[in-house]
Amino acid sequence: MKRAVMALACAATAALVAPAVAAPAQAQTTAGSQARPANPLAALKKQFVPGRGVRVVSSAKMSFGGFVNIKSGSKGVFGFGRSGVSSSDLTTKINYGGGLGDDDELKGINDPMRTITVGRTSYVSGGVYADLLPDGKSWLRLPGQDPDAALTGIGGYVNPLDPRALQAVLATTKAKGAGGVVNGARTTLYRGTITVKQLAAAVPSLRKQLPSSASKGVISWRLWIGGDQLVRKVVSSMTTTVKSKKISITIESSSTTTYSGWGGKVTVKAPPKSQVATTSDIDGSVPDLPQVIDLGD
Repeated sequence: MKRAVMALACAATAALVAPAVAAPAQAQTTAGSQARPANPLAALKKQFVPGRGVRVVSSAKMSFGGFVNIKSGSKGVFGFGRSGVSSSDLTTKINYGGGLGDDDELKGINDPMRTITVGRTSYVSGGVYADLLPDGKSWLRLPGQDPDAALTGIGGYVNPLDPRALQAVLATTKAKGAGGVVNGARTTLYRGTITVKQLAAAVPSLRKQLPSSASKGVISWRLWIGGDQLVRKVVSSMTTTVKSKKISITIESSSTTTYSGWGGKVTVKAPPKSQVATTSDIDGSVPDLPQVIDLGD
């Protein structure tokens, strides 16, 4: 008998993956040219200017009952349109900790994967897709992507580039104090907890991106915010329990993301059409992110 076979929804993995979304942000104001934003929400919205963006570096990990440990790392840029993130260019590497076994169909899944997202279309290269592409093609086009889904993963469950999420999280602040220097900026550290239910109420699309086991979860969070009121670092974590027949599996997840270069110029373009394949060009089906992790016999 299998001791446990646990469903791992793609949305759960998204907590580890920094989905690609990079677009123009707004140039930071020079000293004395404008009044300093009064709060983090106002400061964030001032960044939403086409042609500007922010750089990110993210790491995350997820543990399943102590048997499987998944780790990921991402880095790249997010760009802004007039109302928020509109495109991105991110490279992500995930290590599934041996939880996938020897599955030939998932060859390359531990290799780095680059994702460019422009609007509702993503282009992926490397990773599990590398051996699927026809000769002469290095990118696979995936249309119909949900921009909100791409926004969620970069900071774990807490995405400070979404004004709705930032406002909801800061409303649950329990303490704040000196945060030290992060990426060259002296910061104030905010900390607190927010339930998944509270966060999903502020960001409805979050419900579709999280496994049902997380619906009653409580997220512990910390935000490091600079003197210009822009977020420099986010750390979040959550522990949930999944019940499968006669056993319970504890899932622990955490994520750390740093932000730098706010207001820098960002240009994200789709790859050249000559290098892009579509799903119809693929021999067979395009693999999804792993849905099942075998925790052993």
